[in-house]
Formats: sequence, structure tokens, C-alpha cells
Amino acid sequence: MKNRIEICGVGRWQFGALLALCCLVSGAWLLAADWPTFRNASNAGASPETINLPLTEVWHSTAPLVEENGVVVANGIAYMMSDDGQLYAFTVSTGFAVAGFPVVASSTFGTPAVDVANGRIYVLAGGQLWGFNLNGTSAFPPINVGSLGTNYNQGPILDGGFVYFQAGGMLHKYNSLGVAQWTSASPGDNTQPAISGNFVYKNTEAGQIRKFDKVTGVEVVTGGFPITTTSSQASLAVVNGRIFHKTDELRVYNATTGVALWNQPIGGDSTFYNSPAVANGAVYVYGWDSRLYAFNEITGATLAGFPSIPLGNNADRNWSSPAVAGDKVFVGAATTQRLKVVGAAGSAQAGLVLEEHLTFSTDTQGFDLCSPVVSDGYVFAMLDGGGLYAFFAGTNQGALLINGGAACTNSQNVTLTIDNNNNPDITEMRISEDPFFTGASFIPYQHTFPFTLSAGFGTKTVYAQLRDNAGILSNVFNDQISYQATCQGTPTPTPTSTPTPTPTATPTPTPTPTPTVRAQEAYVKASKRSVRKGRNAAFIVALDPGPAAQPVTVNYSMSGSATLDTDYTLSGTPGQVTIPAGQSSARVILHALRKVKKAATMTLTRGQGYFLSGRADDVATIRIRKK
Repeated sequence: MKNRIEICGVGRWQFGALLALCCLVSGAWLLAADWPTFRNASNAGASPETINLPLTEVWHSTAPLVEENGVVVANGIAYMMSDDGQLYAFTVSTGFAVAGFPVVASSTFGTPAVDVANGRIYVLAGGQLWGFNLNGTSAFPPINVGSLGTNYNQGPILDGGFVYFQAGGMLHKYNSLGVAQWTSASPGDNTQPAISGNFVYKNTEAGQIRKFDKVTGVEVVTGGFPITTTSSQASLAVVNGRIFHKTDELRVYNATTGVALWNQPIGGDSTFYNSPAVANGAVYVYGWDSRLYAFNEITGATLAGFPSIPLGNNADRNWSSPAVAGDKVFVGAATTQRLKVVGAAGSAQAGLVLEEHLTFSTDTQGFDLCSPVVSDGYVFAMLDGGGLYAFFAGTNQGALLINGGAACTNSQNVTLTIDNNNNPDITEMRISEDPFFTGASFIPYQHTFPFTLSAGFGTKTVYAQLRDNAGILSNVFNDQISYQATCQGTPTPTPTSTPTPTPTATPTPTPTPTPTVRAQEAYVKASKRSVRKGRNAAFIVALDPGPAAQPVTVNYSMSGSATLDTDYTLSGTPGQVTIPAGQSSARVILHALRKVKKAATMTLTRGQGYFLSGRADDVATIRIRKK
């Protein structure tokens, strides 16, 4: 068995769901980049990851009732609140619910915050601060903190083991035990504070930006503070010594002196909740005219390629906050129900729409106040009435596979593999090419199921949803396959029984076939968590159970903020490593070339002679240190 599983004391199939609970102390398994608070660090709305295209939707939530709620990600778990007051947790790679969730708090339109180091999940709901442990149990009784306003998408922020938030006209600081450290008068309840250095910054919503000492809570009233500005209900981004304020224009101030630095028009007076995103010397704003704007963060100069073409309709609830990852910007485009991917400033495709992904909801408000989130190679976006959507930059790792994850098929008849997360309470499933499952009935759960694709060549998307014996619905899982006249590559499997034209009728249950041979699982771990310039570390690719009866070549891709051949090199053949016969593992040596604070992440991909769990053990990260 794998060492990490023996240490954690759980089985392989429980590992992904319990990663945040039992492997926290060892810290041996670090994912690419967490996004633990709404708008991430300093409210910058940015991730150090680089997301490769194309994106593919892997799963989306349906059971939670969501309006303007947001999502955060930590240790491979996505956390979200529903507007009926429940805290949900889903394993990022599969979309399965984490054991112990959902838990009940109180009604909110807000977003949780996750402090992994102290084992806390914080929620602002019902005029109270709620604290939960990572297993969903209560960390301390709810604390009355006062009015939260509408609290759209906002949430607590974290710094150094403390939680900061705005409530009841006061700025609050608490420790992880739920003990108040200080409170300071700060008007306005609808915007999230931002932390930069030793200070906390807050937009009052009524034309002031106020600044507080992070340690004492004392307000700074010298050096140009409080700043008099134009009113808005947008949260500040405070990055690189500058305050970025989205109001009638984008207004930028010196974070030390409060002096106005520059301002720029951004397509009309949208003073609602969307916030700027700041990364790599550029600041981005989604304008009221539905265009994405980008400016040099120092000078305010408009950057090449911007503003973009309209991403939606003018003045059409364009309240979404953009998110930046590497050379791409992600925007939930208002009522279009489309997640748009735009080339970032300075890239060869700056300002161009690179991809768009249709989501589904009967709520006409669409993305509304959405803020996309980027973590662990996934892009998340919350759609009013449509739940949380998870898109992955690679092959499907979710709970539904078509023809074992094949890219194409030349047969209309395919075989679906539906993972139930080894949950014996899952008794039913429904399957359709319609995301709303129109006309599709629930049938007895089967691990493999023959399905007939709709007529006509092209990309086909199949959706599946599970139901347990208590009537509780799972998230919706999907996979895509290209149906074409000639398919090069993986042969199309022969269905195990006569295919059913549509999944709407309930067929006679058939036993789940027992496989005669099952390939070994491939997984990856890092020999050490970090490495300095000139030193080596290794990605160890292994088989469970081992050893290999014959040579097995495992495929992988690289991502993260570090750049191959610039920040580091890898040994062997790019994109693959071969485990020799008689051996259980092989190493890919990473050699650090530069003094940088970046991360290199290896993600295993599918191939012949092995399978992947679709969970956290498919990914390993080595961080390159400056010192």
C-alpha cells in the first residue's frame, strides 16, 4: 500500500475526501495553489497558476440553492455556502461531497474562508460569525457580530491565523478560538476588507476608504487617510502599495499616503459589487459596457488589446469580478450564462476571447456577482440558480467517463463508466445529453452502462446524476467525446449489452460486470517539498500495487508558476516516465535553475497499462525557493 495512506489510516478511495483532515500535519501533499478567501490574497483576484486550454466541464452542483454565493478552495476541497444556510464541501477532482457535509449555519449570500493551518472554516451568516473544523464539526458557538448587509459574495479574510471581517458597522478581528482581538468603528457592511502589510483597508460604501493598524485595530487618520472618493459597494484590491477602487471610474491611490495616483473610465457607472483583479503589472475591470478593461497598474495607461470586445450585453448585470491566472483572464459574463476566457495583457492574444463555456440555469440573472476561482488546475464559477461549475484544464477526472476517457469514437454506441465513490447508499442514476435531464428517468445504479449518442457527428456531452436511498441528489458529472466517421487512437469498446436508444425508460437492472483484469493505479509524490537553485528534487511516479509485471510508461503534464527550461529542468523524456519491469516506481529529477519563489506541479494523465484515481494523488508539487 502507499505510505501516505498508511499514515493517514484511510483507504485509497477515501483519501481525496479526507485529505484536508488527516494529512494536514504532515503537509506532504501540497496542491498547486489554493484560493481560500473570496478574491484571494489582498483581494487581488489572482492565482499564480497557468491554465492550459481547452477547458472541459467536469462537474457542476445542483442540489445547493445558490444566488450570489461564492466558492473557495483549499487542500483539494471546494467549499461553498448556499443561500438557505448550508456549508457544502466537494472534492475538487471528482465533485463528490466530503463526508460530514453539508452542515447548517444560517442564510447568506456570502462566501466562506478556509484557514488550513489552524483547521478552521469561517462563515458570516445571519448576523453571526460561524467557525467550523475541517471535518464539519463546530469549532466554537456562533458569535453575534451584527448586521452583514446583503453580503453578496463577500466573506471573511485571513492573515497570520486571524480572521478579519466587517459586520454591524464595525471592523472585527478574531483568533481561531473565536476570541475577539479588537473591533473598530467602520461604516458600511457590504464590502470585504483587504489586508496589505501591517494594515487593513476598508471601503465604507459612502465615499471613504479607511485604514486600520492590523495589530491594534487603531484607525490611521494621518497621511491622507481616510481617503475621500466616490461611493461604491465594491471591495478594494490592495496590491504592490496601491489601492484599486472600482467605482464610477477605476481610481487608484497610494496605500501609504492616500494620494490619488490615476483614474480611468471603465465603460459606465457600474458602482455595484465587482472588484478589480491585479496581476503581473496589470489591473483588470469588467466594465458596465461588458468589456474587459486592462491598465498598467503604475501609470494607468491602457494596455494593448484592451478594452476587449463586448463579452455580453451593455448594462446587463455586468457585476462579475474578473480572475487572473498566468496569461489568461476569466470572466462570468453577466446573463449570457457563459464563462469567457480572455488573453491577458502582454500575451500574444491579449484582449481576445480564447474560449467560452456555456453553463445552464433557469435563473435569468446568470453569473450576476460571480468571481471565478482558479485552483489546482481547475476554474470554478458560480451561476445563480445553476450552482458551482468546475472546469478542468486537461482530460476528465470526474465521476463519468465515456469509453474509458477516449477522445473520439466512430460508433454511436458507447460505454459509460459511472463512479459512485464506493458509496453503497447510491441506488439510482439518470443519464442524458440534456443538462436538465428532460425526460430522463432514474434507473438502478450501474458502474458501467451502454448508451447511444444522439445522431450526427460532432462533440457529444453526456451528463449523469446519482441519487441515494434517502433521495439525496449528487452533483452532475459529465464527459465529452467526439463522434466522427474515423477515429484514430483508442479503439471504441464494444458495449456489454444491446444499447438503449435513450436513457429515459427504466431498463431491467443488470448486474455490474466483474472485471477480470484491472490495471495498476499510478500515483505521484515529491521527494521533498522545496528545492533551492542548483539543487535537485524528484517526482516519484509509482504503481499500486507494485511491482510492474512489464514496463509501464506513465504520461504527465507540467503546470504551476515555475517555467520548464527557465526556472527548472526535468530528466528523461518530456511528458512521460517509464517504470521498469520488476520495479514499483521511477523518478523524474527536477533541477532548479533560478532563485525564484515559484512552484512546479506534475499532473499524471491517462495512458495504457495503468489507471488514475482522479484524486489528489494524481498531482504533486515541488516549490523552488529563493533562499
